[in-house]
This record gives sequence, structure tokens and C-alpha cells, in this order.
Amino acid sequence: MKTKTYITNSITVVLLALWIPICLYQVLHFDTFQIGILRQPLSDVIAWTLIYTLPVLEILTVILLITDRFRRLGLLLSSIWMAAFTGYIGLALLGAWGKLPCGCGLIISGISWMQHFWFNLFFLAISITGFIVHREPHQTINNTSLITDH
Repeated sequence: MKTKTYITNSITVVLLALWIPICLYQVLHFDTFQIGILRQPLSDVIAWTLIYTLPVLEILTVILLITDRFRRLGLLLSSIWMAAFTGYIGLALLGAWGKLPCGCGLIISGISWMQHFWFNLFFLAISITGFIVHREPHQTINNTSLITDH
């Protein structure tokens, strides 16, 4: 059982190393983040919704990841975000929108779309693995513990 805890904790640290800088960048460079989203091939309604909800939801993901009680939900949200972002990049690579500007910041803005796709795919795999490996410590059926801490 301790191995699963070590794996989950290691995955959580890796994901926090991804999400915290992204959140900080979006908040500290909000104007740049906003321009990046508005340059995407999205409707105005979707773009403005993302501008104000995406940072909040990503910060929520960080909070859930660092909270033992809600870590599994944080891993699920991380998986959902990475699946959405990876899917978006996959569609861009397939030419769904022609030339697509990258709205990312930090080091990610300097890599190619294919590198970005593999980067996201890696973090998607990490997130899904963490969600699968993470165990719920108090699952019971008919007052019988499914998982023991021994």
C-alpha cells in the first residue's frame, strides 16, 4: 500500500510543478493570457468564458491536488484539462483551423505544436495514472473496509 502512496505523491508533485507555474503565469500576465485566448479560433462567448473560468478552474485543480481529502478529484480534473488541451492540439496538428497561434506562456510557447502535443500527452498519462493509482482510504461496503491500511 505504501508504494501506491509514493506513486500518487510523486505524480502529485510532478503535476503541481506543471499547474502552479501555469496558474501564476495566467494571473500575473493576465493581459497576455487574455490576448492569447482571444487569438484562438473560438467564438467570442467561448473565449471570454475561458478567459475568466480557466484560471479559476486550474487554481481549483491545484488546491484539490494539495488537499489529501480531495486529491483524487484533483487528479481527475487534471486528467480532464490535459485531455481537453491535448485534443485541441491534436485537432490543430490535423489542420482543423489552418495556422493556429499558440496562446501558451512560459517555456511551452517556444516549442513546436508536435512537441507541445507530446508534452501534453505525457502529462495526460501522468494524470490518468495518478487517478487510477490513488486509493480512497475509507471505502466501505456493509461496514466492511475494502482497503486496509495494514
